[in-house]
Amino acid sequence: MKKENTETKIAREAWITKARRGAVLCAALGALTLAGCTSGTLTGIKQNCQSSGGLLSTDKISCSGSASTAKGQPSLDIIDTDGDLSGTYRLQASISIGEGTTKASVTAADGKQTGGTISPGKPLELDGIVSLDEDDEEVSLALKTKGKTVKDIVYEATLTPAN
Repeated sequence: MKKENTETKIAREAWITKARRGAVLCAALGALTLAGCTSGTLTGIKQNCQSSGGLLSTDKISCSGSASTAKGQPSLDIIDTDGDLSGTYRLQASISIGEGTTKASVTAADGKQTGGTISPGKPLELDGIVSLDEDDEEVSLALKTKGKTVKDIVYEATLTPAN
């Protein structure tokens, strides 16, 4: 068995120390990243949308849909704009659930969250102004189920130009 010279031993220990520091840094950054995450799951999503208006403008988009279950903090797209809209629009929506309780909100044109709590027999009625640009493909409802599973989510939503 060969004896390790002092320089080799010091270099190896320095490399191990750097590797440990890197691992600790990666773990810390990973924890910080996860702490800010909002994610969840939706199953059984169905949506039907209709739009009215001319070739160059949309006067109204109406969507209805459902999701079988939601858990965590998922986003449910309640209006599909296909990136065709830009400006401020009035959003009117009614969201109900069959089982469980959740908080739900959308981002209003002023950047604030607007919404409330939904439970069976107590639907959430939204009526507010949202802002869209060409990059927005949808208007999303942020759900917070507090770790519980919410079932039978049903919604109807309408988007019209704000005048």
